[in-house]
Amino acid sequence: MSSDRHFYPEILSSSDLRILHDTVRDLLEAGHQRHHERDPEQVAKIVLRLYRIGLTEQAKLTDLAALMSDQEAGLRHVG
Repeated sequence: MSSDRHFYPEILSSSDLRILHDTVRDLLEAGHQRHHERDPEQVAKIVLRLYRIGLTEQAKLTDLAALMSDQEAGLRHVG
């Protein structure tokens, strides 16, 4: 499978998908706990956009995606 990655560098691997999935899930759960619902589609688009430009570290990806999602929803981020 690693040889396939060489031929198709734009295709996400299973580890890439795991990071994306976990990040989106964490953001949606955090929004629920803070009593505001984030739009799942909007969150997924933000996470994928950031991941595609090279932000692949999950903690940083989560933090920045949370800020962007809240900003797009017109919410003020605290903390």
